[in-house]
Amino acid sequence: MKKKFIIFIFLLTMMFPVFANAESTDANGYKTTNLEEALTQEDIKHDLSKYKETDDQVTIYLFRGHGCGYCQSFLTFLNSIVDDYGKYFKLVSYEVWNDKNNSKLLEKVADFTGEDAGGVPYIIIGEKVFPGYVSDWDDDIKEAIKTEYEKDEKYDVMQEMEKASKNENKTTTTSSSSIYWNLGFITVSTLIIIIFISTYNKKLNNRIDAIYDKLGIDVNEVSEEKKDKKSTDDDEQAEEALAEKNIAKDEKLLKEEKDQKKDKIKKDKK
Repeated sequence: MKKKFIIFIFLLTMMFPVFANAESTDANGYKTTNLEEALTQEDIKHDLSKYKETDDQVTIYLFRGHGCGYCQSFLTFLNSIVDDYGKYFKLVSYEVWNDKNNSKLLEKVADFTGEDAGGVPYIIIGEKVFPGYVSDWDDDIKEAIKTEYEKDEKYDVMQEMEKASKNENKTTTTSSSSIYWNLGFITVSTLIIIIFISTYNKKLNNRIDAIYDKLGIDVNEVSEEKKDKKSTDDDEQAEEALAEKNIAKDEKLLKEEKDQKKDKIKKDKK
């Protein structure tokens, strides 16, 4: 009896991971469930023996919460149309109430689609978004499934998000490369200009020195003459400025004397 009990416990332990790992993980590491797994998790009776997933089917993306009544209603609706519409669609479901990564993904998807995710369920079929579920939308949902299935190129929001992300990263990388290239070009160009100007000035100075040598002129004497001339010019300008200042002062005094004389004459008349 004890041996049988041990074997039973061992078999139960081996089976536990099968039940625990009902979820799958997509290429980006998010935990997902297909239609059958989602129906099972929500305790919805189903028979999908005739249902089969194929690459041609439209992918319905469902963000849901475990135990959410509206989510269960939507899953029940999908289960009810499997016989007629099962060949057109397959389900990829993300549970968000107990999975932070899936919850963040919902925010990203809502931001990408432009449809606010105020709660669950959040349903995406092609480019059509259903932010919630009511039975009045059943016909619209079926039409969205059929319309998307008949397209030559089906729209997949997850694939489009991935493309947009890659293009954004590529643009950022290209932009950074362009900035670095432009900075490098400007730096090199500036150095070339500085070297050219420096070399040109050196050659020019050498030519001037050669001319002075031919004329027998001492460069140092020329420099001193320029300094003396500049000093003389500065002194002359200073003297002119002082003379103008004195003239202005004399004119002011003369005007004041005239004004005083006028005032005196007026007083004498009175």
